[in-house]
Amino acid sequence: MSYTRREFTRGMSIGAGGAALVPLLRQMKLHAEGDKDGMPRRFVFVVKSSGLTGEAIRPIGFEKPVNEKVLDVALKDLQLAPTLQSLEPFKDQLLILDGLSGRNFTGNHSSYYGALSCHHAPEKPAAATIDCILGDMFPAPFKNYGFSANGHSIGNNFGPIVQETAVFPRISAHGQNKPMAYQASAEKAYRELFGSVINLAVGGKKEFKLQENLLDFLSEDVRRVSRSVSSLEREKLDHYLGAFDSVRARNVQLTGMSDAIRRNAPELSTQYSSKVFADRISLFFDLSAAALITGLSNVISIRADWLSTKYESFGFGSTSVHDIGHNKVTRNGLKSVDARSVIRKFQVDQIAGLAAKLKAVPEGNGTMLDNTLIIYMSDGADAHHSQRKNWPFVLVGGRNHKIKNEGRFLRYPSYQKAGHRTIGSFYNTLLQASGSQPQDHFGQIDSHLKDLDLKGPLQELLA
Repeated sequence: MSYTRREFTRGMSIGAGGAALVPLLRQMKLHAEGDKDGMPRRFVFVVKSSGLTGEAIRPIGFEKPVNEKVLDVALKDLQLAPTLQSLEPFKDQLLILDGLSGRNFTGNHSSYYGALSCHHAPEKPAAATIDCILGDMFPAPFKNYGFSANGHSIGNNFGPIVQETAVFPRISAHGQNKPMAYQASAEKAYRELFGSVINLAVGGKKEFKLQENLLDFLSEDVRRVSRSVSSLEREKLDHYLGAFDSVRARNVQLTGMSDAIRRNAPELSTQYSSKVFADRISLFFDLSAAALITGLSNVISIRADWLSTKYESFGFGSTSVHDIGHNKVTRNGLKSVDARSVIRKFQVDQIAGLAAKLKAVPEGNGTMLDNTLIIYMSDGADAHHSQRKNWPFVLVGGRNHKIKNEGRFLRYPSYQKAGHRTIGSFYNTLLQASGSQPQDHFGQIDSHLKDLDLKGPLQELLA
């Protein structure tokens, strides 16, 4: 390295963009001090509706595995399910977790807060959810940030309803009766996350100018800091700037008005104001990557869709996710099982894109993906009307999270069989691997499993 630890940690001269650089400099300081365990651990929860079907996420040949004992199979030589194909580059950091249950709280269409808290809480949260607990454990300028395009409503007889404000999708909570707000507006999310760091208040039509100014401020500071760090850290600084620039570049590309945007700071691109659901979700993943890379948040929750969502851009017409769950055929003639596959592939592709961006950023002796665990799940277990006897998860990344996820398909015995475990056991594992004090249980206990040993974490997952 071209600097000593003492020289690095003594403080650098940073200018107008300094507030934006503070989270990143804190991470670089830990690396300079050789504090590998001090590197931030990050989590992204991607929560879909209408179930995540077990058969659809299991490797080819294991669609209906034996459920009487723990099944632990390496993914290395197996073929991933069709809708998980975009995760192939991350197979060595992929865990397909199957066979867990979550029955002692509200179910049917959704378990709402229960999906992440394991408490009966259909209307109001009864306890903190796992994402908010982890946000408290690994604080950042934004302890938790949630994205949920449009809240609950997306369409009526008069056309689409798009909520450009904070919404409460009844998924995350900081504690009892303390629901966490999610942002439905991409524009407002950008302003909250990135505009705040330079204390600029601008209207919508000046948003691109804000981005340019922020990049100008940061570029000067990055050049100054770069003179004091190694080539590896300079590469990370480049990715840091790229995270800010990616949102602007994406919109420039979409509108084809690069020069005009720079000259006139026009109104936001159609991507920000789009009422197309898939566009908005895709942009939320871009914003999530930027927030993680810049250190503004270490825990992000994305509400991938909900029952009233209509994927019109996929040719589904007015057929909603709820309709598809009840076996209605889409406008373009897809049966329910095929429409669900299209939706799942779209969501998994967004996760793969996020993982690729994080893997491209060097951090410590590896990449940001090594310190970021992406968790894909449903708010209602494995079916549109699920009995919640099986609640699958797909985990990507997190090599340094002390979780054994190095390319595994892990299936637990079926409900009420010896060795069966619950999603509360999984969340308990995340907490213990993250440094929390060991505890017997997370959330409420399923009285139908009183004869099973459910105490503690999933030992098969702890590194």
